[in-house]
Amino acid sequence: MRLFTFTVLCSLACQMFGQNTTIRGVVIDNRDKQALIGVNVLYAPGKGTVTDVNGRYVLDLPPGEYELSLSYVGYTTTMRSVVLTAGEVKELDIAMERAAAQLDMVVISAGKFDQRIGEVTQSLSVIRPDLVRNKNITSMSEAIDQVPGVVIIDEEPQIRAGSGFSYGAGSRVQVLVDDIPILSGDIGRPNWTFLPLENLEQVEVIKGASSVLYGSAALSGVINVRTAYPRAEPSTKVTLFTGIYDSPENAGARWWADNNPMTGGANFSHSQQYGRFDLTLGGNVFSDNGYVGPEPIPADSIATDPLRTSSGGYDKRARINFGTRWRNAKVKGLSYGINANFMKSRSTSVFIWNDIEDGIYRPKPGTITLTRGTQYYVDPYLDYLSNAGTHHTLRMRYHAQDFDNNNGQDNKNHVLHGEYQVQQELDLFGETVLTAGVVWRRVDSEAELYSGDPDGSGLNRADNTAGYLQLDKKFFEKLTLSAGVRYEQFVVDDVEASEPVLRVGGTYQALKATYVRVSYGQGFRFPTIGERYINTSVGSLNIYPNPDLLPERSWNVEGGVKQGFELGGFTGYLDAVVFQQDFENYVEFTFGQWAQPAGISNLFGFGFKSVNTGGARVTGYEFELVGKGKLGPVDVTTLMGYTHTLPISTTPNLVYAKPPFPNSTFPPSTYTNTSYDPTDNILKFRIQHLFRGDVQAAYKRFFIGGSARYNSHVQNIDLAFITLDDNGLLETGVHEWMDTHTTGDWIFDARIGMTFIEKVRVAFLVNNVTNETYAMRPLSVEAPRSMQVQMSLNL
Repeated sequence: MRLFTFTVLCSLACQMFGQNTTIRGVVIDNRDKQALIGVNVLYAPGKGTVTDVNGRYVLDLPPGEYELSLSYVGYTTTMRSVVLTAGEVKELDIAMERAAAQLDMVVISAGKFDQRIGEVTQSLSVIRPDLVRNKNITSMSEAIDQVPGVVIIDEEPQIRAGSGFSYGAGSRVQVLVDDIPILSGDIGRPNWTFLPLENLEQVEVIKGASSVLYGSAALSGVINVRTAYPRAEPSTKVTLFTGIYDSPENAGARWWADNNPMTGGANFSHSQQYGRFDLTLGGNVFSDNGYVGPEPIPADSIATDPLRTSSGGYDKRARINFGTRWRNAKVKGLSYGINANFMKSRSTSVFIWNDIEDGIYRPKPGTITLTRGTQYYVDPYLDYLSNAGTHHTLRMRYHAQDFDNNNGQDNKNHVLHGEYQVQQELDLFGETVLTAGVVWRRVDSEAELYSGDPDGSGLNRADNTAGYLQLDKKFFEKLTLSAGVRYEQFVVDDVEASEPVLRVGGTYQALKATYVRVSYGQGFRFPTIGERYINTSVGSLNIYPNPDLLPERSWNVEGGVKQGFELGGFTGYLDAVVFQQDFENYVEFTFGQWAQPAGISNLFGFGFKSVNTGGARVTGYEFELVGKGKLGPVDVTTLMGYTHTLPISTTPNLVYAKPPFPNSTFPPSTYTNTSYDPTDNILKFRIQHLFRGDVQAAYKRFFIGGSARYNSHVQNIDLAFITLDDNGLLETGVHEWMDTHTTGDWIFDARIGMTFIEKVRVAFLVNNVTNETYAMRPLSVEAPRSMQVQMSLNL
């Protein structure tokens, strides 16, 4: 009996002392109470769990004392001491504080996972939603144009002079919305007004080859527009605005008499959590009567007014979007939803000004295109974060565009895109992130504009498949290394090409706020349907197809230092970088004799075509300053930088094209003999010196801010524009413009405003304060001074 009793007591004691305990809870942001997803909750080095999509964590542990460590990118590390007794279920909710230093700013695009910007191995700039709101930005291109090293020309993004004039075809910068490509499927160009601005989290701009993670179009970089999920508290925002264009500096160029062109519009956003369901809504309407007037039509027997007009420049559009997310209650870590965006628009685009005097704000007859557009995308997605920290993501998009143009340039395309990605965080002698994914994309295009395909039908199909793998590894808490590889295949109709690309990079934290980095990346870009098969004319200029266009290849290397600083309550960083990018089979939109002469009707066979021009190289350096915080009682934010580039042809005398018939008097084409100014072999339509700066100061209910942009003059353009101007076949005044505009342009914007009551803010904005008459691309003038009044409501 005694032996039996002793055995039972020993068994009960073993069960009591061997019984585990449970600690669980929710991790939230201490400011907005938003649940934090993916927080590392550790009870010992390398041992613990991560929070799920609801911010919840669960740990089953033996009884005892523990020191919990919570770490999350962009937040200060949080410690909690707990004592657990046998059989206990302990609830512990934890609020984490955001890191104040700008070097702790969270970005995703560089590695497709949350990283501190100080640890990123590539150059990366961030646009916060405050800048979009403060400047009353109505098109994403206006926001991107504020980033150091970036310029938008003819709606095409150029990062560090990686591109020139291409008639909007074949972007070398990948543009994404929520990590999914948004470039048009047929011609590879962004439609900036289509991108959602109302519910913006931030815009991340990677500078340098990024083809490993983002594919063909990321030859010179990536622009990722990230939309926001709802916070714990509902939010509704409404903005109303109206504006007017001022008279240009040259009074004779004022085509609108006493009725100055007006702009106006409204946008709204609403976000709210309904239990496990998240909903965001947004939209805008916008009307711009345009600063470019109708084309002049010469006097005839009926109308004696030499300014008798046709349709002029304008932009009118309406857009609505929504986002949803359902956080599954039965399957821990599972969420899914659908996002969508829809826009209708009527707008014009102008290719060439009429002249540089009274006609600079008028188009050359026949060079204005009127477009009615319908665009939409639908994005179903699924996201699963397992207990083991494995992150599965499936993202899909159906993207449709239909453009009805007035000049035989109708085009429409449909894109199906799917990407599956798996990501695993490991502790292999330090933090390790392994990312792998597969991509499939199909484009179906039907277009009069792209009827230069072999059968002349304008019906074309492009398929793209790819797989990628990237490893990001941290050593000794100081050194971060990143390496990745991608294999990509393209098939356009019956033409196929494939290529592997790789990238490697590293960042070393030399001091507490000093990060040294170096990176190398390869790029590969297959020509778009539009570049290969475009067949159209603009005025008297013909644009020819090139079905034999070859893919571009490049490599990019850079080294930089990012130095953080703190001045009282103001924190920021200074980034300095040097870079070089080399291109092979470089594609340029080039003038030449591409067809048999048929007199003036086809301009004797002359026109433009996308061709492989040989080799090119861009070297340069860049400085960027980012800061935010308090200087005394004043809240200050700043983003500014200077970029110098040297974009050159490395094969200036290479014959890259010959006239298609033997008796032509036009010489074979080289960079040198097609350039207006080939000094130092500078590439055409490049801006070599860029300054971008924006500063805002706020004190109590008042704020004041301003922006400055400097664009150096364009040294080199196609010699053909000069020749056509000189011989009267296409008089534009561009020769005189190039001779007299050699010092660049400073453009200043200003704003001032106040909050009248807690939820209502009014602002007055002036763009192009000094009313400069300037052109980013010679032959296309930018806007004169404009003024706006904005009212914002936070409900």
